[in-house]
Amino acid sequence: MKISKDTLKGYILEEVLAYLIRTTGYKLLVDPSQDPRDLDRRGNGLVVKGRGGVHQVDVLGQLEWIPAFTFPLRLFIEAKFRKGKTGIDAVRNAIGVLLDINQNNSPTREQVVFPQKYHYAYALFSTSGFSKPAMDMALAHQISLIDLSGDELNELRNAITRAADKIVDQRDIPIGREGYEPDETNISGRGKVVSRVRDILRRQLETLPMGLEYQTYDIPLLRNELEPVITVARQYNELFVAMANGPFMLLLKADDPNAFLTYARQHPRQRVNITWSRRIDNGRTWEIIPTEDRTAYRLSFRPPEILARWIFGVPDDVRGRALQTKQEYFSNITIYRYVDGRDHLFRLEFDLESTRSYIEGVDRGG
Repeated sequence: MKISKDTLKGYILEEVLAYLIRTTGYKLLVDPSQDPRDLDRRGNGLVVKGRGGVHQVDVLGQLEWIPAFTFPLRLFIEAKFRKGKTGIDAVRNAIGVLLDINQNNSPTREQVVFPQKYHYAYALFSTSGFSKPAMDMALAHQISLIDLSGDELNELRNAITRAADKIVDQRDIPIGREGYEPDETNISGRGKVVSRVRDILRRQLETLPMGLEYQTYDIPLLRNELEPVITVARQYNELFVAMANGPFMLLLKADDPNAFLTYARQHPRQRVNITWSRRIDNGRTWEIIPTEDRTAYRLSFRPPEILARWIFGVPDDVRGRALQTKQEYFSNITIYRYVDGRDHLFRLEFDLESTRSYIEGVDRGG
C-alpha cells in the first residue's frame, strides 16, 4: 500500500524531534542488539516485547541516568502531522502499549534471576493540537501531550510538508532490499521507504548511537528531498524540554539557543518574566525572558491546550486566569540537559512583580 503524505510527515517529524531534544539525556534505541531481551525487529521496524504481544516503535529513547525510586526509564515518541486535532484513539493506543509493556516480566531459566526491568513512558506530539477527550484521558493516564501547532515552528512544519509531498509523489525510488545494494523499487514498498527515510535522517542528524553496527542506506533521491528538512532542523539546533509544576511538559524554542545556554550556565537559577500577547498567535504562544537582563534571550512555548482552553474560555477574565496559571503551574520551570557525560539543571522561577512591570511597559496581553 502506498504511504500517505500525513503518515510520512509524522515519521519525518519524529526523527527531527529525536534530534532537537537529543540533549534531554535519552539515547536512541534503533536495533535489537541494544537489548535482545526486550527489543526485536519485525519487517522493517523495531518492536518492543510486551506481556501479551509486540508493539511497533518508531522512536524509542532510554534515559542515560536512573531517577530515584523507579526503574531505568524509556520513552516512546510518537508524532501526528495532520489537519485535524489528534483524537482520543491515539491516546488509547499509547495507554494500551504502556500497559502491556510495563507488565512484561517473564524470565526464563536461561536468564539471570533478576533480568533488567524498565519503566516505559509515552510522549505524543501533534502539529494540530489535541481534542478535549484526548487531553482528558492523557492527563488521567500520565501520557505527555505536546502541541506543535505554534507559529514559531512554521518553518519546520513547512519543510517537512514539502519533503513528504515530493517523496510520495515520486513513482520510483531506489529503496533497496535488505542485505543488498539499493535497486529500483516502486514506492509502494511502504515499510522500506519509511526505514530508508529514517536511516538518512538519523545519519545526517547524527542521532545514531556511537559504536553501534547498524546497517544504513544512502539513497541520493531521498536524501536530496530531505535536505531542506535537515537544514531547518540544524538551524533550530535544539528545543528545550522543560517540566512545569504539575503534570505538564513544555517544549521551549529559543530565538538563539546559544545565547540562552550562555546565560543559563551563568545563572542556573534565575527569575523570569512570562508573558503573551493577542498579537502573537492570538495569545497562544507565550514567551519567557530573564528578569535581570531582558535582552539576554527569548524562549517561546505554547501552554498545554487544556490550560489554554481554560484561560481563554472566559473572555472577561483572561488576564486573571493567565496569571493564576503562571503562579500555579509555571512558577518553577525546570530544564535538564545531558551533554558529553555532564548533567546541567536550569531552573526558571516566575517573577510576578517584574512581569507586571514589563507588561505595563510594552502593553502586552498578560
